[in-house]
Amino acid sequence: MSEEIKQYGKQMQELLDPASDIHQKLVQKGLLLYRQQLVYNKKMSSTEITGKVQDVTPVQVTLTLGNPSTSHCSCPQEGICRHQLALFFSAYSENGSVFEWIQDWKREESTTSILAHIKRGSDLLKEKTPATLDGVEAWLARFRHAYQGIDPRNEFVLEVTCKNKYRSLIEYAPVEREWKPLYQLFAAYESMKIVNQLCSEYHIRTFKRFFEFMLDEVDEALKILTVSAAPFAFDPFLSYLRENSIFLLKESSYYEYELIELYQLLWTFLFKQSIWRKLEYNRLSDLVKIDNRKRIKIGLIHLAIMCGDDDTAIEEIQQYGGEIASFSSFWLKYLNEQKLYNRLYLYLNTIAAFVPSYLENASEYDRYAFIRSFFQFINEGVLAEQNPLLLEKIYIQTLPHTFYQYSDYLFTKGRFKEWVELQQYKGIELEFIDRSRLEAIGKSRPHLLMPLYHEAIEHLIAERNRDSYKKAVRYLKKLRTLYKKQKTSDIWERFFESLLLKTKRLRAFHEECKRGKLIHA
Repeated sequence: MSEEIKQYGKQMQELLDPASDIHQKLVQKGLLLYRQQLVYNKKMSSTEITGKVQDVTPVQVTLTLGNPSTSHCSCPQEGICRHQLALFFSAYSENGSVFEWIQDWKREESTTSILAHIKRGSDLLKEKTPATLDGVEAWLARFRHAYQGIDPRNEFVLEVTCKNKYRSLIEYAPVEREWKPLYQLFAAYESMKIVNQLCSEYHIRTFKRFFEFMLDEVDEALKILTVSAAPFAFDPFLSYLRENSIFLLKESSYYEYELIELYQLLWTFLFKQSIWRKLEYNRLSDLVKIDNRKRIKIGLIHLAIMCGDDDTAIEEIQQYGGEIASFSSFWLKYLNEQKLYNRLYLYLNTIAAFVPSYLENASEYDRYAFIRSFFQFINEGVLAEQNPLLLEKIYIQTLPHTFYQYSDYLFTKGRFKEWVELQQYKGIELEFIDRSRLEAIGKSRPHLLMPLYHEAIEHLIAERNRDSYKKAVRYLKKLRTLYKKQKTSDIWERFFESLLLKTKRLRAFHEECKRGKLIHA
């Protein structure tokens, strides 16, 4: 069969273009699979060669001798794939040198072949969209086919399998630079839909990382897509996404937050035309009258914000309840990046009222994640100058998570009484409070510190051990100094006498008072 295989090899050299990046990568990947000895169960006949190739999942390959274009593989790739090349190299190696075949193939790119590909400008204008860009339905069929045959019963490898399916789709993105991000966006969007349906059908709740990975892919694609004007050829693809995006709000899912975020990304960064947003806003306004689910309300609020209808958005936010806080970071980030500060403060003021109830019911991880993202998009310095009351309201609503920010704010403003009360509220031990701040307050308003010292002394004596008594004596001496500064030593004497009487059974404490010269022999 050496002649048939060599003839097949020549036909493959004609079909594969050495000047094409895609074909070069195909040959490299096929060669890698062959060299790793991942081809097995190889069988030859006079008309075909069959075999299996172990990739991420095993695939069945059939090479039709005499007509490579009719060869096929069970993988989702259309046309010649890396698995066909791997089987071909395995068969060819038994009759010739694979290395020499590749060198001959690379030499095919001669000056003549390059000139043969040069076309007139008028010819280029007449050309239609390449076969790889042959329409929305072709893309959708390819994506659906890629995820067929997945076994959802093994959750431990299912997520890895789905990620590999997505990556294999991305490998065969269109060559044209402007089409690659649109293809990536479509692949991620459809992958989320397909996998969401799979998770709902089999009650899988462990795919959060997969959906977060897909959101990163969408975000990356949108950053490239939105920096330049979209060509007219994009219109049917964008139209599909606009019409189909309602799926993200209506479809049942265990990953509602991720689907909502995908919807927000599309209608914030991709669909910017006011007429598109207005039409979507009207569609959601009609839909919410017959379907009052929370996800649809979130979509309506988002479109209201995008359309500048703040009255409707605020009204819907107030009716939604505490859970609205978990969606607020996206809107705050958008308004902050657009420098729409008046609108930002309006929404901050509204959402802040719901933060306490949200934090009360959220898990510890979600609480800290929310606080981190919530303040990430608030310029606290600017807000302190333009709307200090709003900033303070936010600090109070998010206590104790904003203890340190609020503490700095009060001290900077010279509001020492509230600062001391905040330390008491938090229960910070006196030894862990910034000494320089205690000294600064002690010089100007020493009476404000007295509650802190009284509370700390009482707590230390209650511990009933020698070390705590020593600390209590140090604080008593500082407290005595504060009384002297205010010329109220007589009050100090009455307090200390009462304290000694109350602790008369605590001999060790009295001994420490003598050592500290609080009690004189």
